[in-house]
Amino acid sequence: MGGYLTKPSSDVGGVLTKDILVQNFKDGMYKNVIVMCGAGISTSAGIPDFRSPSAGLYFKLRKYNLPYPEAVFEGSYFKQNPLPFYSLCRELYPEKLTPTTTHKFFTLLRNKNLLRRVYTQNIDALEFLAGLTKDEVIEAHGSFQRSYCTSRNCGKEYDLQWLKTEIFTPEKNDGVPKCDDCQSVVRPDIVLFGEQLPSRFHNSLSADFAACDLLIVVGTSLAVSPFNTLVGRTKPGVPRVYINKTQPGKVEGIVGWMLSLSANVDFSRNEDLFLQGYCDEIVTELCTKADWKEELENIEVIRQGIWEYLQCLLRQEHGVINREVLAAEPVIREFVSPAPES
Repeated sequence: MGGYLTKPSSDVGGVLTKDILVQNFKDGMYKNVIVMCGAGISTSAGIPDFRSPSAGLYFKLRKYNLPYPEAVFEGSYFKQNPLPFYSLCRELYPEKLTPTTTHKFFTLLRNKNLLRRVYTQNIDALEFLAGLTKDEVIEAHGSFQRSYCTSRNCGKEYDLQWLKTEIFTPEKNDGVPKCDDCQSVVRPDIVLFGEQLPSRFHNSLSADFAACDLLIVVGTSLAVSPFNTLVGRTKPGVPRVYINKTQPGKVEGIVGWMLSLSANVDFSRNEDLFLQGYCDEIVTELCTKADWKEELENIEVIRQGIWEYLQCLLRQEHGVINREVLAAEPVIREFVSPAPES
């Protein structure tokens, strides 16, 4: 147990503290960091945390005449009536998506060869816009980056720009995106309540957590299963750091009340550290103490991040990248100028 928690020597031996964590970062003691993250890391990017009463979610839902408020998030109800889901998307979808300081922190860990994987509950894909690649991120609940026709006889796939256009032109589709080929409903490739998590999530757990030497849990209440069970998969003695505004397992706000979201998550081991507060502020403090602040601030987001994301997608599908063609695409012009040749 002691291998991770021996410095600085002035601290009480065996108990993880903020200073020990920072010193271990500086000493290069972590090589396979796993990050688990949730909605709390994206609120400063303008994306509402549905658990927060400040989002006014309950009042937005009332006008949709749902059988019960949480139906808007359920896969079974989406099949019956997708209109409330897309109406809510139009109200809450931000005009621009910009990664936060916490997203940049993940990229910094990658740049320092410390990151093994990011497991995210978020569907906003901001991890990619901060520079991470598809291999480095497991989207436990899917992503709005991809969407598909729900007809079994079609299944045509669409990208984010197409979906965003369709969502924000309800006058041409009665408020619900429809497939260009067969006019069936198109839905984002996300996991709604009652649906199975993607196979990659389950298939990656054993190897990732067997190698994990530091677990950072940030911006998630750990109230939703099976995601919250991952914290128990680390080996004995592996330090776990929890960064959040609330205690692990506790959900505030109207949605937490509606869905009875809570869990008994134990973060009381000697090698556990709970840093309570806002994610961006805490990771900035950690980076400042580790003398990483300048590197954190210099992480390029959006332009560089989306370029890496597109490179990753194109290498997998085509094996080549044509910068001129890509830079001419509207979805890219919105975010980037052509990247310089490497």
